[in-house]
Amino acid sequence: MGNKIWDCSSDGKEIIAEELARGKSLPRAIALYLVSRGIGLKDVDAYFDASLEYLSDPFRFPGMEIAVKRLWKAVVNREQILIHGDYDTDGVTATALLSRILERNGAIVTNFLPHRFDDGYGFTPESLVKALETTEGHCGVLVTVDCGINSCEAVEEASRRGIDVIITDHHEPGNILPDAIANINPKIHPELADLHNLSGVGVAFKLAHAFLDYGRRTSLGGFLTNLEDVLDFVALGTVADIVSLLGENRILVKQGMEVLKRQVRPGVRALIEVARITGGGMKPSDITFKLAPRINAAGRLGNAITALDLMTSSRIVDAYKYADQLEQFNQKRQAKEQEIFSEAKHLVESDPAFHDRYSIVAAGEDWHQGVIGIVASRFARDYNRPAIVLTIQNGEAHGSGRSVGKLNLINILTKCSKHLTRYGGHPMAVGLGLREEDIPAFQAEFEKCVRNELTSEDLADKVNYDGTVAIGDIGDEFFNYYEKLGPFGHGNPQPCYRIKSAEIVRTFAIKSGHTKGILRDSNGDTIDFIAFNMQLDPHTTWDVLAIPQINEYYGERRRQLQIIDVKASFKDE
Repeated sequence: MGNKIWDCSSDGKEIIAEELARGKSLPRAIALYLVSRGIGLKDVDAYFDASLEYLSDPFRFPGMEIAVKRLWKAVVNREQILIHGDYDTDGVTATALLSRILERNGAIVTNFLPHRFDDGYGFTPESLVKALETTEGHCGVLVTVDCGINSCEAVEEASRRGIDVIITDHHEPGNILPDAIANINPKIHPELADLHNLSGVGVAFKLAHAFLDYGRRTSLGGFLTNLEDVLDFVALGTVADIVSLLGENRILVKQGMEVLKRQVRPGVRALIEVARITGGGMKPSDITFKLAPRINAAGRLGNAITALDLMTSSRIVDAYKYADQLEQFNQKRQAKEQEIFSEAKHLVESDPAFHDRYSIVAAGEDWHQGVIGIVASRFARDYNRPAIVLTIQNGEAHGSGRSVGKLNLINILTKCSKHLTRYGGHPMAVGLGLREEDIPAFQAEFEKCVRNELTSEDLADKVNYDGTVAIGDIGDEFFNYYEKLGPFGHGNPQPCYRIKSAEIVRTFAIKSGHTKGILRDSNGDTIDFIAFNMQLDPHTTWDVLAIPQINEYYGERRRQLQIIDVKASFKDE
């Protein structure tokens, strides 16, 4: 309590916030929140509306028209279209989305998801051969989703077999792009910087949007297909892939959450029931902590095709069967994750130099490859350090890494590439491979490169807030705008404010270790508060960081603050 570094996101933007508050007649606290997320006068209307009309033209992507023309040609000529996806939630939902849109417009579609252990990650010559074995007749077009941007050899092999390849991906591209007929990836194009945060399913949605638009313009089809129907897939994959919920991602997730809540898809309904999500107030955090882990569990411990079958099932009885299988996979995943995390934690903390390190690298024999990414995430979260977790099998190490803050792990691994046999992914999440004998050298180089990028302050426990307000700033007018700020998630957290010299007026009995009571600021305004894992005594005064909330209890709605940290209050600050 009070040991965290408090970082104000609106520092230096106070004038912009004042202009925003005046120009749009906004509460000051709302204006501070918006400028903290880079939202200015010209963006605010679109931010509050967040309707689909604000999505950009999918034909901004170079190569998009070539891609959709080829897909429609395949539809007209009754050619087989093969969709090659990935085994995580982003890849599964992207596969389900694109196959549904194509099939609804007459396409002959076969879906293929690689097996994590048998096939490895991504689109490879080997996965191409295996995927083609699942198709009936000649495949004319292959579309990758959530993979493929570095699959030059696989695209070459497909071309030799007379297959036109369309790449849709969002991962970091290498120096050489595949010789596909179209590479649809925003990260290839600097002019698409506003779309660089799209997930794999987000890019697949852009292709589907362009496909329908082109079909309607040329009278080929698409007239009876409602693109909004697949936005639940987009919300699931986007939130699960932990990309920023700003810009187009926020629009897609906001609208997609509404589709998700309606549970019109049998697979979604069965998954929500298995995950025990009740009530109509589903939030992105329910995807992060309840739905996505179950979808991912299929690819982590079994075959991701079970998750795809769930997403595409048309009968509720089948959906319940697949959902139950995912639940069993998830329970096994949780047990394996805890076992490996405990072993890895003991391993890294037993190193005398551990507390002086800026990074974490843990390696163990035969750790389950399907859960090491989650273990890396736990290390990164618990210790606020970039973390790599490796499993060693037959002299080879395969691993996953997770970053912290704004550290770009792809850039770090590029500097360590002489020790690696492969690597790829996102700035925040990577996969890598190396020889067992090279692990010590890699660990030393990784630590050195991280130290060159981060300071000790970067590794300190830090909490961001949107600005300093008074209790009067978060009244009824504030909460009238509150619902328009979501959906909250990565890159778009809930509003958090500093209130100076706030007195704990009184406290009420609550579960041990927590505090509930009434807070009063220096202006005399009061509000209910709750503070988890904090003991706050009556008649003490603090500077507090708090998240405004509406607390619903037996039908009564009351404003309250959730206090997340406190510091001694100094009058001269």
